[in-house]
Amino acid sequence: MQKKLFLKNGLIMAISALMIRTMNLFFRVFMADTMGAEGIGLYQLIMSIYLFYSTISTSGVLLTATRLFSDFSARGEYAKARYSVNRCLLISLFIGLTFGCIMFLTSDSVAEHFLHDMRTANAMKLLAPSLPFMSVSACIRGYFTARRKTLPTSIDQLLEQVIEMSVFAGAFAFLQPDTLEKACCTAVLGTTFAEMISLIYSMICYCIDMKKLNCKSEKVNALAKKIMPVAVPVMVNSCLRNGLSAVENVLIPFGLKRNGADSSNALAQYGIITGMVMPVIAFPTVFILPFSSLIVTEMSENFAKNHRKSIQYISSKMFKLTLFYSLPVMVIFVFFGKNICESLYHNENAGLFLAMLAPIVPFMYLDCVVDGILKGLNEQTSYMIFNLIDAIIRVILTYLLLPKFGVFGIVAVIIVSEFLNTVMSIARLIKVTAIKINVFEWIIFPLMSIITPCLLMKFLSVNFILKIVICLVFYGILLAGMKKIKDKSILQF
Repeated sequence: MQKKLFLKNGLIMAISALMIRTMNLFFRVFMADTMGAEGIGLYQLIMSIYLFYSTISTSGVLLTATRLFSDFSARGEYAKARYSVNRCLLISLFIGLTFGCIMFLTSDSVAEHFLHDMRTANAMKLLAPSLPFMSVSACIRGYFTARRKTLPTSIDQLLEQVIEMSVFAGAFAFLQPDTLEKACCTAVLGTTFAEMISLIYSMICYCIDMKKLNCKSEKVNALAKKIMPVAVPVMVNSCLRNGLSAVENVLIPFGLKRNGADSSNALAQYGIITGMVMPVIAFPTVFILPFSSLIVTEMSENFAKNHRKSIQYISSKMFKLTLFYSLPVMVIFVFFGKNICESLYHNENAGLFLAMLAPIVPFMYLDCVVDGILKGLNEQTSYMIFNLIDAIIRVILTYLLLPKFGVFGIVAVIIVSEFLNTVMSIARLIKVTAIKINVFEWIIFPLMSIITPCLLMKFLSVNFILKIVICLVFYGILLAGMKKIKDKSILQF
């Protein structure tokens, strides 16, 4: 693995992701202030359908472009690599147009018979035209990932977020929507417009970079046989998992109503968890997702060259570092979740749910990294099966638990789901790479190192942000001390 380049690209993507997630988090705060919890809930229903279509339109082509270019370039066949990516662009355009038309034409039926809320129909129609732009942009992003060039895609995603926020804020101020339906339509206008601008920028970067390859396109015989084993499992997985996820998101307000909540309160409770709490939990992944994306290329090349020891070393290192990062995040959410959400949303319930959902953090973050490793090792079929099992269990648990336990049933479903999916993925990773997990060094010691200062901070009357900083500094000192002691013992031995 080209360590310096890997770290450089990861740092670029992490800084970009940090900026994007920060803007998105404040964007959510702005939406919560302007639309309220019920409006956020309605918006999340719309986005659950959009996520279904957008993931199908992008996930398969992104991974295919990355894998094909990586595999051909690893053998020095750059002309074939260029040809394969160009074909992927045409395929992505066709897929995006197809699903964009389907989404537009079925919006009224989905709103009436599936979401049971006609206020969502117009917003879905406004989102449908963005799918072709998004699909082609995803293919280009896959190409740049394989090229180990993260700056163009990082700027692209940052540009996209700025445009989305600016259009929403401007349209909201100009139109001043007086209903939740109009507010949601105003919100999604920014998404569609941002995808259009994003594609223009991506195509310019792609054309410029292709010239640097300085080679003509060479036809690849039986390219479909190379594309199908990579793209089909991912697309089928996306279709099934996100379809079941959409069913789950519809069942949540329905289950809350059966538990006694009226329509408005059901959407509000749904909005608090999915639109407020989950973005906070996902925010720290800005330092995880870039490396989980880059690791696909590294693993793919090592797999193509049959470098088993490199695969084992990289997998073990990524697994350990993810635990070192995610465990303190979990503990901080448990101890300071209420303070964090009150400062962001001025909502006590959001803080309660953040503390309750904190245990999923290590599993969620590990799942991101492990899935990236498995994709690079040609294990996308296993990845598909695990996600499908997870999605089916989520739907079943949502249907059974929410009518009886209400909003606490949502918490239980999320925790069980994240635990199950991650355990299955880790089991597969261990089997494929033969890594060994050091429970004390990777889990017990880091937990003790962060829980201790958090308990001590309860007795100090200072700002919670300062408490978090002190806890993290203490945690870092203890980890550094452990590493120093370990290194000395190895040298003495």
